[in-house]
Parts: sequence; structure tokens; C-alpha cells
Amino acid sequence: MGDYYHHFLSSMAGVGGQPSQSPLEGPPQMSHQPQVLAMGGPPMPHPYQSLGYFTGFPEPIMFNAPKSQRSRRKSAPGLDHIKHRRTRSGCFTCRSRRVKCDETHPICERCRKGKRECLYPESAPPKGSGGSASKESSTTPSQQASPTSSRGDDDDDDDRDSKLEPIMDEDEEEPQSATSTTAPMFPLRRSSTTSSFGLQRVPPGYRHGSETPSFDGNKSSSPLSAATATTHPHRPDWTFLPHELQFYLGYFYDNITHYHYGLVADAGDFFRTTLVGLALRNEALLYAVAAFSAYHHALNNSHGRINEFLQYYNYSVQRLLECLKKKEKYNIATLLTILQLGTIEEYLGDWVNLMGHQKAALEIFTQLFSPQTVMQSQVGRAALAWYARFDLFVAIMGSFETTLPREWYLESTAFHESSAATEPNNVFYKFELCSARMQLISMEMAMLYAKRAKGEVAGEDYATEHQRLARSLDDWKAGWDPALTDPSHLVTDFSGSRTPDLNDIVNPFTSGALFRPPLFDSTVLTASYHSISLLHESQSGIRSTEQARKKMREHAYRIYQIFETVEFWPHSPPGGLIALQSGLAVAALYVQRDPRHQMWVRRKFVLLEAMGYIFPATMRARMAELFSDSTCTRWWLPNDEDFPPLLQNIRAYADERNVMAASTRRDTVQQIHHVFSRMDIGDDSGEGTQI
Repeated sequence: MGDYYHHFLSSMAGVGGQPSQSPLEGPPQMSHQPQVLAMGGPPMPHPYQSLGYFTGFPEPIMFNAPKSQRSRRKSAPGLDHIKHRRTRSGCFTCRSRRVKCDETHPICERCRKGKRECLYPESAPPKGSGGSASKESSTTPSQQASPTSSRGDDDDDDDRDSKLEPIMDEDEEEPQSATSTTAPMFPLRRSSTTSSFGLQRVPPGYRHGSETPSFDGNKSSSPLSAATATTHPHRPDWTFLPHELQFYLGYFYDNITHYHYGLVADAGDFFRTTLVGLALRNEALLYAVAAFSAYHHALNNSHGRINEFLQYYNYSVQRLLECLKKKEKYNIATLLTILQLGTIEEYLGDWVNLMGHQKAALEIFTQLFSPQTVMQSQVGRAALAWYARFDLFVAIMGSFETTLPREWYLESTAFHESSAATEPNNVFYKFELCSARMQLISMEMAMLYAKRAKGEVAGEDYATEHQRLARSLDDWKAGWDPALTDPSHLVTDFSGSRTPDLNDIVNPFTSGALFRPPLFDSTVLTASYHSISLLHESQSGIRSTEQARKKMREHAYRIYQIFETVEFWPHSPPGGLIALQSGLAVAALYVQRDPRHQMWVRRKFVLLEAMGYIFPATMRARMAELFSDSTCTRWWLPNDEDFPPLLQNIRAYADERNVMAASTRRDTVQQIHHVFSRMDIGDDSGEGTQI
């Protein structure tokens, strides 16, 4: 990777800088004296010191403990009495289930019979895979010393880092020192029904009855009650971590879903299981996940503070920078760290820095995977969906070519077609197939728009291809498996829902598109269909007729209805509205130009920002033009209504970051400006706008 990303990361974190007090919150409330993070090399100035990158927080010790601390940890409760021999080469699934693995490749016998995901940590790539397939498992993160390590001597870091923590078999014993040369893998409760990484598959959106978060502002207590936290049968045990990290991983596990990442489907429950599992073996990824969790916790807490978010964010950037400076081989944890940091930038409305992360993610992604090998593991498939979401949005909105060629999307579709055919009763595989097909159509749309922008396609040819893709999109929607629209899962009982406001522009209780879990993904897919249809119609290349404008308004109002229905239904899964935010932003361009309709849209933007999704300044400027109200560039409602101090501070922090980034990365700024400039304002007829 070129030096550009090193400089990019250095500009974002207080590398070796002195601690400074954040204007957002005042001095951090810590019970011990801070010490400057040791990064090596001379101190480097950074542009965001005044914004609260807390380089003065104490250095975490979980991965870099002194020898005396490491040697004492072997007597920790629950660790010193375990005497089992551990298998080091079995697949993750068998290891997490505490059963003997026969190590058959590419799928062991137990996983084949149980129809489970079979993922090996260090073995050779599956038959027929390219050389890049092995990079995912054979390369390892830096500085992964076990927090449960019992050794008292100084071992070579590279040797220590190259191993994954083995998980014992039920019928075997291990010497007491077996954990001394391996990186940590979280202990798991025994369960015969667990799946990969020891977690039972729980459909997205489901919560156990006792999972009620408590937002009392007391950082010393878990978001769950103490009883729930200790008896939850599916939750991994990460008690070896420092208390604050335990807290935020617990909050992440119980409250963050794939919808928070803007993804339609997650058949393997990747974010709660695999992502957390990998984070426990990589500092940079761990701190990035903790930062994302701390950010959401602060916003959902009436006494929320973002000290911890800033602290963990900075730790993650610094650890990632250390890894890159050592020129270590890139691995899947490096890629996921960059994607997680990019997601945080998106939430902050900092698209300039987001695109810096995405550029680095693409380079590592294409080094680790090929279109064929990326589909051979759950983590590869999740990384592809994660990256492709942003790639497609930027391409469609800016009339750019996608950075991933068509072959990647074809391979994804073929894989999910095969999976859905193999397990025809698995509704989650059907959702991932629908999502993959939608991404393929979206990619083809983006390529068509890019060709027109570059003058590579004539008017008549463009119109023909545009019509073909419109039919493909409608055929995709009509071709859903009936199981995805099972009427028995339609929500018809809205008791307990909030009463709509008198100035409401839709009836949220008659949309007919809200499905309860496990079919909630159908709700998100339906909104995506209307959003993409709206975008595609706006790119027809001809002046809109009254019939076309009517059709676009219908798509927009369906999005409005779905959004408010999800908002008002008390059982909507966490993050459900975040998954709908891009559709709402597009549909907002077609709202009627009277105060009642516009204020409705503006209040929905307030709701999303209160959830932490800050809209970029360029997008706010476009909306201010649409609403003929320049104050929208500061806040959506007059007189700072519903604009709490915490959110004001986050907004100010994000905007200042944008200004700083814009001054150093002008090429990216121009690209982002081009993306949002596609949101052109149409005539004043109130009939909508043209994108």
C-alpha cells in the first residue's frame, strides 16, 4: 500500500501527541492518572488535537501487559483449573462446539453432516482456490499477546502473533501451559446447538425477552441487567477484557445489528459473531468495534458522553497505523478494521475521510480475495457485501463506474443461488440471494450512467439499455420467493404504537409492507426497490412526463410510509431505520413543496441524526436549497428545536473534521461534491425533482 494511507491515518489521530482537553465534554472523568500513549518516534502534530482525540488516556494493557502482569494472569478465576489438551488445526466450528474435528478439507465431516459453516484458521485454501485465498487465514494481526498468557519470558512477537487460540475438545485434556503461546479466543459456554464461533443463530431483529438496555448513564453497569448478562445462553464470555471493553462489547452484541451497517441481510449473523470473534484477536479491530458501540451508547443515553468513543477510535487508528508501518502482511482483520472505521466516518457525515478508508480497503480487499475465493468463507462474503454497499451508492449517485468489476457481483449471485437451492427452506439464504441480485442490477445501472456521463453511449442505445434495466428491476421484485412475503408475518396489529401527528403526510399503519422478524428484511428490500426505481427513473435521460412524475411520487411515498411504519412499530429491530436512511434521502427530493410535507421530512432527518447518522454538509446544502431555508445547513428545525447539546457537539466536531479534510484532500472533495451535486433541484411545480 502506498504512503498515502499512512499519511492519511497520521492526520486523523494524535500520533505521539500530548493530551488535550476536549471542548465537547470537558476533562475526562478517570480514576487514575493518564499517561501518554507510546508510539515510538518523535511527536507528530495532528490537526484534530483540539477536537478531543484523547491521547492522554491510559494505555490499554490487555494486549501489551508487562511480564509481571502476564505471569499473574494464569491464576485468574476459571482459568487455572482448566486442564485440557487443545486441538490447533480443526475448523472454527468444531473448536467452538468443543468437538473433535477430522480436519477434512474443505468441509469437515461434522460440518458436512450438520450443514454448518466450515472455516479453517490456518489450513491450505480450499481446492480450486487461488493463491489469495490463503491470505485470509495465514496472515495475522500484530501484537496479539494473550491476556490469559502465563509465560513470564519475552517471546518473539511475530511468532506469538502467528497463532490462533485453540479451543479444547470435550474429551481431551491440555497441559496447564497450553495457552501460553497463543492469542486469545474468547471462552464460550457449552451448547450442543451452537453454530460457528459458538453462538446460536438468532434471526436478526429478535431479542430475548430480558434484553432490555438500561440507559442510566452509569458506566459501571451493563446495558443489560446483571442477571441477564450472566445467564444469557448465547453470549460469549469476554470477562478477560478490561471492564469498559466488556461493557461496550456487551452493548454491541445486544443492540447493534447489520441494519446499523446499512446491509439488507446477514444470514450468518456475521456482525454479532464472527466480527466480534475476530476483534478479540486484533487490537485495532477491537477498538474500532468498541468505538462504534460507545458512539451508539452515548447517543442512546440521556447522560451520554463521547469520551470513550473518541478514546477507542483513536486507539484503533493508532494500532492500525502501527501495523501498516511495520509493513506486515495484510489480513482480514486489517480489512475489517478499515471498513469499520469507514462506517464510523459515514455516521459522522465525513465522506472525505470515508473515501480515504475505502480506497485502502479496496487495495487490501483485492489482495486478499479474487471473485472466486471471496465467496468461500463467511467473512469474505460479509466483507464483499460491506464494501459493495458503499461502492454502489457512490457509483450510482455520482455516475461513476464501480470499483469492483461485474465479475465480483456475478460470482456473489451464483454462490447465493447455489446456497438457496441447497437449503430451500432457509429463508435467510433467500434474503441474501435477493440482495445479491439487487446489487448486480445496481452495478449494471451504475455502469450505464457512467458511460453516459463519459459520452460512451448514444441516446437511443442508452434509452434501450435503461428500459431493459427497469424491466430487470421490476422482474426482480416480482420474482421474490413467496416465503419472503408470507402474509402470516405481515404486521397488522399496531397496538402500542405512537399516534401519528396531525401534520403527518402518510398513514403508517396501512402500508402493508412491514413484516415481523424473521421477515423484516423484506421490509428493507421493499424500500430498496422503491429507492432504486426512483433513482433509475430520474436517470431516464428524457424530460419527465406527468405519468413519469406520478410514478416517481408513488415510489417516494411508499418509502415515506415504510419509514414511518418502522419508526412507529414498537417491535422494529435495532437499526431498522438506519437501513432505510438512504432511501428516505432520495425520496425527500420528491416531497411536495408545502410547509407541512417539508417539515415532515425534516423531522425524519432529525430522528436519524439523533440516532447518530449525521448527514454530510453537502447533502444538507442541497436540502436547504430544496426547502428554501438556509438554516437547514446548521439544523433541520428552526431555533435548534430537538437539537440537544451532545448532538450539537458531535455535529460541530464532524463539520470541523470535514473542513480539515477538505483542505488536504481536494481530489476526494471534488468527487464527493460530484456525488451530491447529482441531487439537483428541479422546477417549482411541487411535482418533485430531478436527480
